[in-house]
Amino acid sequence: MFIHMSIHVPNPGFEQAVLASMNRVRLAALGTPGLVHIGPWREDGGGRIVGIAMWESRALWEAALPGLFAIAEADDPDGAWHASPPERILLEDAWVMPPDDLVD
Repeated sequence: MFIHMSIHVPNPGFEQAVLASMNRVRLAALGTPGLVHIGPWREDGGGRIVGIAMWESRALWEAALPGLFAIAEADDPDGAWHASPPERILLEDAWVMPPDDLVD
């Protein structure tokens, strides 16, 4: 499993534009090989919007990345929507099997 997170801090008045852009990326990504789940989330009690995309593997995410980023970048070419550049967090599965003595 591989997860790509993007944390957005919209400028005041641009929250809906950021969400609309993220939803356009989500709709374009649906059906992409290896995609498990994708969508935007709003921070409870804060102003950030977090995009979470779960993939079967990093390789499948990397294959889809150019097309998906092109959609997002075309929406907001001058960066007017964001107070700061989106933060990107890449997460790789770190789950480890428990020792044999802990497994029934």
